[in-house]
Amino acid sequence: MDYDSISTVTVDSYSTLVDIGSQEAVLEAHVDGLDDAESVSQLWRAQYLQYSMIANDIDAYQPFWDLIGQGLRYALEANGYDVPEATRNEIRRTVYEDELSIFDDVEAGIERITDAGYEVYIISNGSPEMLDHLVAAAGLGDIVTDAISAHEVETYKPDPAIYEHAAERTDTPIEEIIHASGGGMRDVWGAKHAGMSTAWVSRPGKELPTEELGPEPDIVIEDFHDLADRLE
Repeated sequence: MDYDSISTVTVDSYSTLVDIGSQEAVLEAHVDGLDDAESVSQLWRAQYLQYSMIANDIDAYQPFWDLIGQGLRYALEANGYDVPEATRNEIRRTVYEDELSIFDDVEAGIERITDAGYEVYIISNGSPEMLDHLVAAAGLGDIVTDAISAHEVETYKPDPAIYEHAAERTDTPIEEIIHASGGGMRDVWGAKHAGMSTAWVSRPGKELPTEELGPEPDIVIEDFHDLADRLE
């Protein structure tokens, strides 16, 4: 990995800055009799990510906020829970707006990266309104340069268009960007395919099984302090 070739850092949002595992506690608090919140939470996330990729393929873009709501309804009904729309909306707002669970390393780690001379941007499927909540909750308002939403191009990850758009927005040649993403490898593969260098954020205690479909990330990091150490 040639760190001297990197001039801009981009980061994913949900599962990278935000701990999506918080969905489980919120589901348990709002759904009576829920006995397997982990399974419902996992299906919820998998379903709305699946919808986003299908939307790319069939030209059926809808705001990510809507897809999250559709995924939640499906996950609950698939597990036998008939939850009123008002309650589902409260669950969605709690997880993605009101009580965002930010990883401990995010604010200080990303500030170290900017102090080292790199501009940092968020690239997210999230709507602009969702990203406003995230930036505020993470304390990144005076740290990151900007947040780039899929809504700007109406195309979701891992389509190359969103990463190419990000390169234009950051005024950076795409090969001079390193994109950091946690969770599954979909975002890493998309960024790598589009021409970016990639860092997979694999936090201790949050490790996922190795995936083999796409290219390996250029580096694997434990958190944003780890990335700062390498860039410094």
